[in-house]
Amino acid sequence: MKHMNTRQGGITAIGFIVILLIVGFLTMIVLKLMPIYFENFKINSVLKSLKDEQEIIDKTNNEIHTIVAHRFNIDNIDRAMADKIKIKRDRSKITINLDYEVRRNFVSNIDVAVSFEDSVVITGR
Repeated sequence: MKHMNTRQGGITAIGFIVILLIVGFLTMIVLKLMPIYFENFKINSVLKSLKDEQEIIDKTNNEIHTIVAHRFNIDNIDRAMADKIKIKRDRSKITINLDYEVRRNFVSNIDVAVSFEDSVVITGR
């Protein structure tokens, strides 16, 4: 009678540990980056909400800064973000830009740096 070479298939303990380490590392990356991107989503929604503001085109740059700083405060966004806003005016439109970088500690002395460039163009009615 022939002996069939039967090998069990499956994962070894070392393979299982390696997979757990990879999954854990990827989970840590997501958990560190998710709040940064969530804050950027809130910043985008504040800037886009300026389009719905009544007569925003007639407001001065300081008034726009005050409105944005107030909305950032309501949404619990770092107040220093409002200071980085740049407002450029043309004849019938306002361009509001916010370029910033977020640095967060990842592990020990390794940091994660994420750059964002958000802008909104508001045209006169």
